[in-house]
Amino acid sequence: MKLLHKTSALSFYMIHTGFMAFKARIREILNATSDTNLEDMVDDDALHAFYRSGESPEFVAATLCDWSYQD
Repeated sequence: MKLLHKTSALSFYMIHTGFMAFKARIREILNATSDTNLEDMVDDDALHAFYRSGESPEFVAATLCDWSYQD
C-alpha cells in the first residue's frame, strides 16, 4: 500500500496563493466586462475544479458571463 505524503506548509501556501490569484483575476475580469458579482454566481469549490483542471481565468470569466446571461 502506498503511503500518503504529507503536504508541506510551503506547498499548501503556494497552492492557496495560486488559487487566490486565480480568483482575483476572474473577479477583475468580471468587474471590467459586466456587472456580475463573482461571489453571487459560484462558490470556491466550483472554482477549485476550474483551477485544478488548468483553465485560464479568462475562460472561466467568459463561462460565468455566459451562465449569467442564460438565467
